[in-house]
Amino acid sequence: MRPTKQSRRAAAIAVTSILALAACGGNDKPATVDGVTSLRVNTSIPTITIAGALAMDAQDIDAAHGLDVQFDMAGASSTLSIEAVLSRDADLALAGPPSILAAMREGAPLTILGSTANNLQVLVIRQDVIDRLGITPDAPIEKRMEALRGLTIGTNPSGSTYQTLLRNELGRYGLNPDNDVKLIGIQDSNALVTGLAQGQFDAVATSSGVVEQAIINSGAVVWISGPRGDIEATADVPVLAMVGRTDWVNENAEVVDKFRDAMGESLDSLEADRDTLGPILKEKYFPSTDQGVWDLAWAESAGGYPDEPTFPRSSYDFWVDNDPKGVAAYEDANYEDVTYAPAKG
Repeated sequence: MRPTKQSRRAAAIAVTSILALAACGGNDKPATVDGVTSLRVNTSIPTITIAGALAMDAQDIDAAHGLDVQFDMAGASSTLSIEAVLSRDADLALAGPPSILAAMREGAPLTILGSTANNLQVLVIRQDVIDRLGITPDAPIEKRMEALRGLTIGTNPSGSTYQTLLRNELGRYGLNPDNDVKLIGIQDSNALVTGLAQGQFDAVATSSGVVEQAIINSGAVVWISGPRGDIEATADVPVLAMVGRTDWVNENAEVVDKFRDAMGESLDSLEADRDTLGPILKEKYFPSTDQGVWDLAWAESAGGYPDEPTFPRSSYDFWVDNDPKGVAAYEDANYEDVTYAPAKG
C-alpha cells in the first residue's frame, strides 16, 4: 500500500514544477479597500471537514475581522490546494497535513498556520458482518479493533490523510495493516458507499459526511468514530490545516493573524451554535443532501473540531512519524521552522 516508485517520481516532478512557479513574481500584497482586505483561500468542495470555512462564509465572520475572504471550493485534492498557493493562484489554502508536510519535505516553501479539523474518520460495518463477528458496536475498543482482523475495508487512497490515520490506529491495536486486513483505497467516496452496499467491502473508513450515506443506504453501523473520541490517542490528530507560502505569510502577518482569529471564531460557532448553524449550512452548501444523512453527519461530527486553530508539535510529530519516508526526511523541514509562531500553542 506504499506509494510506487513511479508515483514518488511523479510527485517529485510536480513539486519541482510548483517550486519553479513559486519563484516567479514578487510578494503580492492583498488588496485593501475601506479597511477591508481581500483574501483568496483555496479549499475542497463543501464537506463536513471544511465546516470551519463554511461557518465563516455563512455567517460573514470574516467581515467582522476586516477581511473579505473568497473561498475557492473546487475539487477534493489537498495537492491541488497546495499547488494553488505555491503558484500564487491563492493566498492561503486548507489542506491535509500529510500533503502539506510531504511538499515541505521536498523543499516547498510553506508555513502551517494552524489546524481547523481534527480526526473526523468514522468506520462503519455492514450489519451482516457484525452478526458474523458476534460482538456489539458498544464492546470495548480493543475488541472492536481486533474484530477487524481479516476484513476487507474500503478507505481513501494510499498515502491519503485518512488511510494513513487508519493504518496508525490498526497498528496501535496489534494489527498489521498490510497483512491482517485488506485495505482498498478509492478516491471516489460514492464508490465506497456503493461498494459497501454491494458487499465488496465488509467495512468502510472515511470522513464523517460520507459514511452516513452508507448508514442510510445499507444499514451500516458505526463501529469506530474519530470525532466521538473512540481512540483517545488519535482523537485530536488534525486532518485539515491552514497553509501559506512562507514569503507571503512573512509579508502579510497582520492579514494572517486576522484570518486565524476569524477561523477561531468560526470554530467556536461550530460548538456553541450547532442547533442554529446546522440548518444554515445544510441549506446553503448541502441542499441536495438527504436530510437524514445530514442529520447523522452533523451529529457525528460534533466533536471533530479543535478549540482553537493551533498546530502543536504533537500534530507535526504524528504525521512525520507516519510518513513512509521516515523522520530523517524532514531534516530541512523541522517543526520550529515550518509552523507559524502563534499557531504553536
